[in-house]
Order: sequence, then C-alpha cells, then structure tokens
Amino acid sequence: MKTKLFLAILASAALVSFAVSCEKENGSGGGDSDKKEEMKSKECKLLSISLKSGDMTIEGFVYEEDKVAEVTCMPAQKEALKKASAEVAVSEKATITPDPKEVRDYTVADGVKFKVTAEDGKTSQEYTVILKDAKIKTVCKKVWEKTFGDLGIKPNISEIGNVGFSGDKFVTNNLEVLDLEGKTVGKLCTDGIVDSKAADFCLTCVSNDHANHLVASVGYAAGGETFSKEIKYTRYYIWADGWDKAPKLLYENKEAEVAKYFSASGDLLKQGILTFIAGRSATQMHHCNVFVDGKINWNAFNTPYPGNDGNWGANVSAASGDPEGYFFICDSRGNNSGVDVYSRKGIKGNDVQLNGSLVDDGTVAGEHGGKNQYGNYSTGYVRAFTLNGKAYAAVVSSGWPSTYLTIQSADPAEEEHYLLRSQVWAAGSPKPCAAVYTVSGNEVYVLMSSPSSASMMALFKISTEVI
Repeated sequence: MKTKLFLAILASAALVSFAVSCEKENGSGGGDSDKKEEMKSKECKLLSISLKSGDMTIEGFVYEEDKVAEVTCMPAQKEALKKASAEVAVSEKATITPDPKEVRDYTVADGVKFKVTAEDGKTSQEYTVILKDAKIKTVCKKVWEKTFGDLGIKPNISEIGNVGFSGDKFVTNNLEVLDLEGKTVGKLCTDGIVDSKAADFCLTCVSNDHANHLVASVGYAAGGETFSKEIKYTRYYIWADGWDKAPKLLYENKEAEVAKYFSASGDLLKQGILTFIAGRSATQMHHCNVFVDGKINWNAFNTPYPGNDGNWGANVSAASGDPEGYFFICDSRGNNSGVDVYSRKGIKGNDVQLNGSLVDDGTVAGEHGGKNQYGNYSTGYVRAFTLNGKAYAAVVSSGWPSTYLTIQSADPAEEEHYLLRSQVWAAGSPKPCAAVYTVSGNEVYVLMSSPSSASMMALFKISTEVI
C-alpha cells in the first residue's frame, strides 16, 4: 500500500515538472514577456528636418525644449514653400505622422504639425514646423564698365532696347553674344527668322523675360517678307532653347508697327507678359499681352500721359508674369524736361510717382537734373524685375551729355527704396537701355547699355546677404 502511494506521488511530481518545463519552452508564464515589453524604446524625438521644393533645400533647426522646428528662409523662397515636402530624422524605431514626404503648404500661419511616436506605440510628442524670415541686406556692386570697343561690338543705336540676356549670356541687336565677363562667345542663331540673311539685317529691339529667354522684335515692310527699318509688319521671336538654337515665333502683328519700346516679363513659355507701345496719342495706351501656356490674353494698359509730344521714349515693364503684380511706366516729357517714372499695382491700378536722386546727391545741378531728377533729356527706358519678392526697376535716362542709371523699388516711401542711387556716365545717349539677368529669386545682374559716340556698357550684380 505504501509503495503504491509513493509511486502515485512520484508520478504527480513528474507531471508537474513536465508541465512547468513545457511552459518555459513555449514562453508562457509571463516573466520574459514582461521584460521584452519593458525593453521597447520610449524615445520619440524629431532630430532634424529639411524642407524641399524643386531644386531648393532649406535645413531647419529643432528646438527640443519648445517642440518647434524653425526653418529660416529668404522672402523669395516663400512661394516655393507653399508646395514642399520634408526630409526628417527621428529617434531609432520611432515613427512620424503625417508622412513628411507628402507635399504641403509650410507657409500657413500656425505652422505644420507632426507627431513622433516611440517604438512602444504609446509614447509620443508633437512638433510644429514654422517659417522664420531671414534678416537680410541687399548689396549692389559694379562688376565692370567697358566701352563697345573694349567689348569688340558694333556701335549701333537701336530703337530703345539693344541688349538682352539668353541664359547667362548677353546678346546685342547686331547678333553678338558675350559672357558675363564681356568676352565674345559666338553669334546668335537666326535660323527660321524671315529674311534674316539680308545684308543689313539686325534685330529691331531686344529684351528677355525673367526666365532668361531672349526675346527680340524684327520689323518688316508691308506683307512681312522683307526686312525693313521702315516697319509696317512686326514679328516677335523667342529663343526658348538658348542663343545657339533656332528661335520660335512668339507673336506677330500684320497691321501696325509695334516693334519698338517693348518689354518681356515672367516666363513667356508658361506665364509671362509682353508689353509694347501702341500708336501715339494724347493719352498713351500700351499693349499688354499676357501669355499663359501659349495662349494670349490681350489687355489695354492705359495711361494719362501724352505719347505725341515729340519725345517718344516711353515703355511699360512688368516686374513678373502676374498681371495683378507691379508694372513700371517710363514716359518721356516734351521740351527736354526729362522723364517721368511711375509704379502701378495691376494693369488698372493707381500710379505712384518715382524720382531719381541726381540733385539730392549733388551729382548734377537742379536744371540739369530734369523735373524728376533722372536727367534733362527726354528719353529713357525702364526694366522691371523682382528680387526677394519685391518689385524693382532699373531706370536708364539721359542728360546733356550723360547717361544715368537708377535702381529702385516700387514704393518710394520705403527706407531702402534705392538699390542704386542715380549713377552718371559721361556718355550722352539718346536711346540708353538696360537688361536684367535673373540668377535666382535673391540675385540678379543689371546691364546698362549706352549706345552713342562714346558707346559703353556697365554691369552690376545685386545679391542678398543674410545678416
């Protein structure tokens, strides 16, 4: 009896031992599982962030204590940040939502929020990405000043606008192509331009849009088949693929002479503006063609200023391809009393009078400064552009016997209204002009051209520095 009881106890002990052993082998029993759960990370930090839009990348700075990621940007970069993605780094094994790779607007007032969740799935922190305006200063410096002889180009007085940019090269109406150092690099391709092989062929007027596409007008006799300086028919061409490739026909007018005093703005292959003067009248109208993906929307740009007073140096230039953006107006005054320059917001906005600084700076006497300090000869030219999100114009004007360049903003009340106060060269020119090469939203070059008996050019670089 005792033996049977002993065997029963022994068997029960063996079964218990076997069960415990199985539980351990199967991971049951809870001890190790709890330890594994405890080992999952609770780290959930945003370590770094960069915003990307197109070719632009801006690195941010994460303030961990405040749970804020601050991205400092230039004014010209803000528009691109309305459609930007983010590259981030977070704690090991942590996740972030929403997906930073998705494109979103980072310019919103309250910032963009992200949630970083730790490996344990329970611990999380929220971060806000905000934009901060960079403290900047704009610097304008002269790069060089050279005569046409120094540059090896022909002196030729064209009808207001003898130079424009094709990429980072500038082109004259005589088809000469030079680099930013003023060295000749080739001859402009004119394949496909009607009658471009004529012995005396030249471009009537030259400019470029802000995407640095060269644009030129060519005048013809009635019928449009023969190049002529007595213009009855006008074609506009654009060098969409560079100066060494054939241009494309952009616009033509079979009824009127509209080849002179034009300006190109924005990106004419996407959204841009082409302006040129209409027939002369007591209240001058300018044609304003808005291009959107190849389609043209014509507008009348009306002014109250006379265009029939004997001094026809007048043009309108848009600072961008936006018809609601800023335009600058240059109007020649009769009786050799100088030029008027105005800024206007939108095609039908109100005009704001601008002034040069010749008399204020003591550069010339009052009588030689003209009514508005741009000189006392009644021709001029205005070329508008945008820098750091603000509208500016290069105003080229003339006096006896000098050429002047003033670079200024659309708002005369601004503390830093002048990027370049009126400069003077002893090179009298009845038809000076300027061209602008846009490197980026915060850097441009302005090229002043003064074709005359003392023909010369001057190149200025305008850049932005972070303070």
